[in-house]
Amino acid sequence: MPRFSVADHIFELAMGAMCRPVPVPRNFRPFLTAEQGEPLFRVVLDSEIEARTDEPLKVFYYDLQVGDCTLRIYPDEYRLTIRSAGEAELVCPFVEEGEVATYRTNLLAEGHKPNSVMFDHALCFAYSFATLPHKTLLIHSSVIMKEGRAVMCLGESGTGKSTHTRLWLENIEGTERLNDDGPVVRVLEDGSVRVYGSPWSGKGAVYRNESCPIAGYLRLSQAPENRISRLARIASFGALLPSTLPTLQKEERTLDQICSTLSEMIVAVPTYALACLPDAAAAELSYTTIFGLRSNE
Repeated sequence: MPRFSVADHIFELAMGAMCRPVPVPRNFRPFLTAEQGEPLFRVVLDSEIEARTDEPLKVFYYDLQVGDCTLRIYPDEYRLTIRSAGEAELVCPFVEEGEVATYRTNLLAEGHKPNSVMFDHALCFAYSFATLPHKTLLIHSSVIMKEGRAVMCLGESGTGKSTHTRLWLENIEGTERLNDDGPVVRVLEDGSVRVYGSPWSGKGAVYRNESCPIAGYLRLSQAPENRISRLARIASFGALLPSTLPTLQKEERTLDQICSTLSEMIVAVPTYALACLPDAAAAELSYTTIFGLRSNE
């Protein structure tokens, strides 16, 4: 039974009798762990998932890269259906604090032909759902590291997150990329905030099992010139919320947990807005501002 540690949260995969064993995907291998003790959650891969006949509270539809998804929200659980090469279902019940959450999916049942995108999405959703009560969020962003601290580049698709991190790598000595799409952010017991690499890194395929404190959040937009400013807290909240998992914003309990964690994140770490060109000067401006080499007043 493989075990993984992502942002110091341990989870495991349990193979049911009707599921065929598969090798651990490449993006999950750096996160394999031999650490013992109870996991935070486990995902049971099995074909036996009972259908529900009662009406869900809410239903949402969204597209996946290789198919489409339906999220059904019940009073006691989330049910995610992924349709691509076959149809798979993931069941995530709410649990009491301290319990080991057990989620079930028929993703690898005989007769199903899951692809890597389906597998990644199912485990990403399960991880996000399970860790949410523990002040942990997946944030859609590209993350660069410099001098032992990280900058998280945020923005809608096409605004240049990966381009801006590439410009740091090319123009600012000693810069490294931690993750290019789905890093994990945790608020720790002492109130500090760290960002962690994860198995979910998009096209950048950067799967580093590392972490560091965050120097700043950087919300990007395209502009004819480079300008940067530090955002007030209410604007910071608005800058980060769109980058959290949209499906977990659809229900009051999970949305409250997201908002609570975001509130602590923006108190601990400054947020900046960068309107910029895709050039080296934009990278220099964000670097010098966030790392305190130049006043941004």
